[in-house]
Amino acid sequence: MYELKKLCHDLHLPSGDKFTQDWAYELPEQYRTEEWLDRYIRAYTHSTYSKTQKRILMTLILDVTNDLVSSGISVSTLTINQALKLLLQDYNYHMELIEYWSLSDEPLADCFALTPEIRKLKM
Repeated sequence: MYELKKLCHDLHLPSGDKFTQDWAYELPEQYRTEEWLDRYIRAYTHSTYSKTQKRILMTLILDVTNDLVSSGISVSTLTINQALKLLLQDYNYHMELIEYWSLSDEPLADCFALTPEIRKLKM
């Protein structure tokens, strides 16, 4: 997957032995901080990446955002707000991700920490 290899190269991220669809979810903890999230957001907004690369980046952005919210970082922080704003800005393009993270048919107690915010975007 050329798109993912290029992102890893550009952002200096580990690629591992193989590229899988779960790559974003398997990225080591050291790349899942607020500083790295800011880097992913900048790459998403200030690049000429393809739609596929932006979809990969948004998957990573949402997963790291969820980790941060789960760890107690407020959804009102600037970085978290920027991540959600990007998702809303490209809503039509990321509808599958929005559906995945919103878990519409599940009670909030069984959902991701980020689910309430994603559900707000759907309204």
